[in-house]
Amino acid sequence: MATQKDVARLAGVSVSTVSRVLNGSSLVDEKTRDKVQAAIKKLNYRPNLLAYSLRARSSRLVGLILPELTSIHASFLQQVEESCMERGYSVMVGLHRNDCEREKALIDEFQRRNGDGLILYPAIDGQNVSNNLMEYISIPVVLYEHSFGGQFGNVTFNNYEAGAMAARYLLKLGHRNLACTVGPMGSKFLRDRFWGFYNELKKQGLTVQEKNIYRCDFNYQVSNFQSGGEAVDYFLEGRSPEDTPTAIWAHNDNVALGILKGLHKRGIRIPEEISVVGVDNISLTEVYYPSLTTIGQPVKKMAEKAVEMLVRQIESKDGYRAGNLVMEPELVVRESTGPCAGWKRLQSEKQAGA
Repeated sequence: MATQKDVARLAGVSVSTVSRVLNGSSLVDEKTRDKVQAAIKKLNYRPNLLAYSLRARSSRLVGLILPELTSIHASFLQQVEESCMERGYSVMVGLHRNDCEREKALIDEFQRRNGDGLILYPAIDGQNVSNNLMEYISIPVVLYEHSFGGQFGNVTFNNYEAGAMAARYLLKLGHRNLACTVGPMGSKFLRDRFWGFYNELKKQGLTVQEKNIYRCDFNYQVSNFQSGGEAVDYFLEGRSPEDTPTAIWAHNDNVALGILKGLHKRGIRIPEEISVVGVDNISLTEVYYPSLTTIGQPVKKMAEKAVEMLVRQIESKDGYRAGNLVMEPELVVRESTGPCAGWKRLQSEKQAGA
């Protein structure tokens, strides 16, 4: 079984440096940290957690509470677990299903097990979540995708810019009759996505008509994928060709994939007749047909940063308090988007007359 000395020898550093990396110390530069973590992986080194716990009076246990285990949350969980293991922590996972009482019970259970710190994706009712934390929790916390006025450290995605980026891209392709889906507006990050999209169109003197906005219910019995199919029915049923949207932006990828399936069922060509854009860049978007154009969020990087911030809080001797970190979106262009047919014809006519 590998020891810290073996890791230090392979990485070409001191044993104390290995210990600092395992403890998430900010005193180690990124290059050295990467060398140590590579050696840990190669040797399959696992710290003796029991011995450490007895010495440090620490459980070496990090809690992760999520609403559900969607594709994007599974990716986040996977990276949290990997980052925690590299630092000698194990992970306890709970799902609150957007129920604040269930969330409180999970927080209580985690503290009962003497957890060292918590990464939390709060339930939608933000005020209740904030109260739960302030009233019941006494260990370090980092929030994922939410912030409550800077009360807690948090890692968030620039959801407003994600919506705006989708709008800019579709406008660039010549689309003007746009439709979109929205999630529960009680969720700040979903509000931000919608208003980013809406306000970007408004800047260009456009708007999304009410009949082109489909509101997806927050219901664990109805999947996002199913909501996408229902959105297609809503946007197309009884519409004339002139009244039919030429592009649909979905507030997440699962809804967007449901929209692709719904359009396929109706024999609509993608993107020749209707373009589709999602948000998140989950793994299925690349293998689905046609592959989905989406606004990607750096989930793995967000998970790494959340763990780094939390561990530093847990092990800080100088009262370190995590701040706010916002990660930026990236446009990932694939097969589900193309120029608006009318705009394409206009461009061809301009070229012919030139």
